[in-house]
Amino acid sequence: MHWADVIAEKVIKKRDVDKYVVACGITPSGHIHIGNARETLTADAIYKGLLNKGVDAELIFIADTYDPLRKVYPFLPESYAEYVGMPISEIPCPEGCCKSYAEHFLTPFLESLDDLGIELTTYRADENYKKGIYDEKIKIVLENRDKIKNILDEFRKRAKQEPLPEDWYPLNVVCEKCGKLNITKIISYNKEEQTVTYKCSCGHENTVKPFKGRAKLPWRVDWPARWSIFGVVVEPMGKDHAAAGGSYDTGVRIAREVFNYIPPEKVVYEWIQLKVGDVVKPMSSSSGVVFAVKDWEKIAHPEILRYLMLRSKPAKHIDFDLKKIPDLVDNYDNLERFYFENRDRDDLNENDIEKLRMYELSTPRIPEKMPLQVPYRFCSIIAQLAMKDDKLDMDKVFEILKRNNYDLDNITEYDIERLKDRLMMARNWALEYGEKLVIISEEEAKKIYNELDDKQKEWIKYFGEKIKDIEFDALNIHELIYETAKEVGLEPKKAFLASYKILLGKRYGPKLGSFLATLGREFVVKRYGMFK
Repeated sequence: MHWADVIAEKVIKKRDVDKYVVACGITPSGHIHIGNARETLTADAIYKGLLNKGVDAELIFIADTYDPLRKVYPFLPESYAEYVGMPISEIPCPEGCCKSYAEHFLTPFLESLDDLGIELTTYRADENYKKGIYDEKIKIVLENRDKIKNILDEFRKRAKQEPLPEDWYPLNVVCEKCGKLNITKIISYNKEEQTVTYKCSCGHENTVKPFKGRAKLPWRVDWPARWSIFGVVVEPMGKDHAAAGGSYDTGVRIAREVFNYIPPEKVVYEWIQLKVGDVVKPMSSSSGVVFAVKDWEKIAHPEILRYLMLRSKPAKHIDFDLKKIPDLVDNYDNLERFYFENRDRDDLNENDIEKLRMYELSTPRIPEKMPLQVPYRFCSIIAQLAMKDDKLDMDKVFEILKRNNYDLDNITEYDIERLKDRLMMARNWALEYGEKLVIISEEEAKKIYNELDDKQKEWIKYFGEKIKDIEFDALNIHELIYETAKEVGLEPKKAFLASYKILLGKRYGPKLGSFLATLGREFVVKRYGMFK
């Protein structure tokens, strides 16, 4: 059974509710990267697991758009120092393209969710506060100020931290003058008038009703408040929130003792680490170590990202290596083939059934029949050779595929569109993260040819003659390489090496038979026949 179905089953056994609300969220303070997406995709998988069990469920996403800007991040101009402390929903867009700072980073992520096959209800924290959704909770919090302080101080004591000040209030007012909420201090609360008197470091003082967006709960109080507002039953969370004494532990106490609400079941997920060369770094928007979700769409289909996230249990960390995208796509293609070859069988073992479920969870829009598959690495080569005036020459693409023994008689419109996308994505990957395909010049090839041993030179000339007369496709070329190498007494691997040297100037390259078929008869005959 897939881990998402296991979690769904456990939640249903433990909680008897009318609707199983699964929550996830993010603070859009910077580029939303695929590490952030792990939370959303984990929540989506659990949501789909609940639906698979036949219960009523809902997936919600809460964007913490009312959080303050904490500092001038590396990607921001120094001029943004004046906005530090203001809610990010009230700060101008860094590029002037969106209505606010928060929307600038949130919008691309939300737009990607449809492609990822995620259907959810989105809430923005600034709108929630301004609509008054939090007003009743704010009243409860102010009336239970001492109880909340005592709960938090218990955990602070265990962590050997100083207790909160006696005059602390679990609420931050947004200053009417400077617009900041992290430099205001509540002086008093009038329960009868339901007003707070506050003072801001900017010098402004006033007495206000702290409702409809005039104030915001701090995170450790806001989180349990929203659980009770939205009826959250299960929620994935990063290991920092789930650590002993973290915001989940304090949230559990506040939810039960202040809001009289049973806290949601937690699902802890590990970080995704970005591998840059030999260095592995945890992704972080604030430090600039990111690979944005919107950038994923340039290099691979969304179901590949879902597969990357969902093939491992949430508690297992993921090393994301851009160099290995082709391997990831190959693994997904293998899973897809397994699905279509076995989905109608009724004699599968538990492991095989889990594979089918893995494909279903990874692929929200499953095609009707097995689609055309062209390996990602091969697509990166085809796309680089078939570009004409910055556009794919699909006639050339189909010609290359036929020479590589692909049956295109029953190709569908779906196949063509998916192929076009993969070709462009693989090309983007090759140019940015893989290896750009560069065929060396004839002059450079001649120089390299002179450095080869006599047997290799003999084979190149012999192969150059023989290849003129064969049916020019990948299988025939592959067989000819081995036959001619054997006939001149050359080890096949030395024939491959010699070929890569006179074509690419390297000791390695793509599968040679397919590569030569892709290059075309005219080019290959000319290149191998130029050495006299």
